[in-house]
Amino acid sequence: MPRPIPLTPQSVAIAAPRELVFQMLTAFRRGRISGDNAESIRLVSEEGNVKIVEFHTKSGRFTYRTVERVTLFPPERIQFEHLEGPLAFSEEAFTLTETPDGLTLLTHTGSFIWKPVPILGWLTGILYVRPIYHCAIRDHFAAIKPAAEARAKRSHVFRSRPSAN
Repeated sequence: MPRPIPLTPQSVAIAAPRELVFQMLTAFRRGRISGDNAESIRLVSEEGNVKIVEFHTKSGRFTYRTVERVTLFPPERIQFEHLEGPLAFSEEAFTLTETPDGLTLLTHTGSFIWKPVPILGWLTGILYVRPIYHCAIRDHFAAIKPAAEARAKRSHVFRSRPSAN
């Protein structure tokens, strides 16, 4: 199998408690985050902290269907392992860290293999697939940040944090 192509780590600071952000990212029965029209989610099965989840992610003119094994490590980490879809291999993680100034730093990392074809698969992965991945994560962050911050302001359970700009 060819070597996986690493994704550039991406992060966003969110003015909301880590537990709230984790809860929103893992609420797979909800369908989609408010304001995120690029992704829909369906929980296929669950056993404890391991879920099988079907994602439909829109990027540009295309919608990609994937099925992922999602392992939860509350409230610090969400790990994804690709089971079905257009990729030969993919593993990703969202890590949630509390910053000293009281924000939640949400970081995405991962790697993938587009097609197990030595040069063509790698080149297509670098030039085509990786930019789509990065764009999808930026869009996801652009939806989760304001949704989590708005929910934190309304919450009676989670205390609000200072604004993250």
